[in-house]
Amino acid sequence: MNQQPHDNPRTTRTCVGCGLRDEKAAMLRLAVAGGEIVFNATIQGGRGAHVHARAECIGRTPRGLARAFKSNVRVDGADLGRTLAVACERRMVGLLLAALRSRSLAIGSDAARMALTGGAPLAIVATDAGSIRKSIEVERAIADGRAIAWKTKNELGVLLGGEAVALCAVRHAGIASELKFMRAAVDAGTAAAREGAECSRRPEAR
Repeated sequence: MNQQPHDNPRTTRTCVGCGLRDEKAAMLRLAVAGGEIVFNATIQGGRGAHVHARAECIGRTPRGLARAFKSNVRVDGADLGRTLAVACERRMVGLLLAALRSRSLAIGSDAARMALTGGAPLAIVATDAGSIRKSIEVERAIADGRAIAWKTKNELGVLLGGEAVALCAVRHAGIASELKFMRAAVDAGTAAAREGAECSRRPEAR
């Protein structure tokens, strides 16, 4: 009997948060470095663990890490959420610069809207983009799931070496896909950190 693709041990991993198997491309990889848990997006060797980029899975991850790494790793959901959010944000910066270097980035409202009309797989909209968000091209990209909100206009401008940038479009499909995934991971990590911090402040039940 042929094994189903979603059950293939070469392409699937078990989430240490929820305990379910899924494609490893749909999860974040964790590793241990210097006794600390780190997000490890590129180095695939050595012992690692995988977790879905969802706040509920990240929050439950500490329970499964000691078993996954066969060591007494101490970390709570809030700390892990913060670690993932920072690391994924850093990864997003690297991906954006990779798109810039490979000339796969249309920068500025006019160029980005033209690229989106031509089928660019991702729009990056500054969180303070203003009226450009209501343009036909951007609204269509949002409706199609081809847009993320990330950083302010000034922050994007600094990253891209120019003036404020309200909108840019990524033309490279692989970079676009990973940027979307990393953006979701940042949100999940931030939510897990917030929920973990709230839990730690709650009084214990009597």
